[in-house]
Amino acid sequence: MLESQIFKNLQEIINDLKEILELNTEIDENLYFETVGKYSKELKLLLKTYFKSDKKTQTLIRPFINYYRQLQHYLVFIIRYPSILQVPHHSEILQTLTFIENQEKLIKELYIDFSEVQRKLLTGEFMSVLEQLFELKLRKVKK
Repeated sequence: MLESQIFKNLQEIINDLKEILELNTEIDENLYFETVGKYSKELKLLLKTYFKSDKKTQTLIRPFINYYRQLQHYLVFIIRYPSILQVPHHSEILQTLTFIENQEKLIKELYIDFSEVQRKLLTGEFMSVLEQLFELKLRKVKK
């Protein structure tokens, strides 16, 4: 229930993007760029929600954020090479569509575990050692 409310707007935009990418004709750059912009804004709002949430909610949201951020990389790659939009069913478009269509499976089989490993890495002993190394490096730089 919580998840569906938090992700509702993002999912609607993803559905719009899917429809755009499935077109059998050249894709209008402005439409695509505008929709990706909406997606990015909505993802930014999700990140704000994440940081304002309690630990339990953050744990639930984290795999989705990792998935959504990876999808954003796919979408932005296409923006960087807009000629892709001129070719219906371009391999990059198909790859992005596959990523969208496998969202549930990817979150369940990949991003939940990835997010837990990431959390442990960024809050555990590794982070403490990394911070110590940065402090040593900063001291050397300041000398």
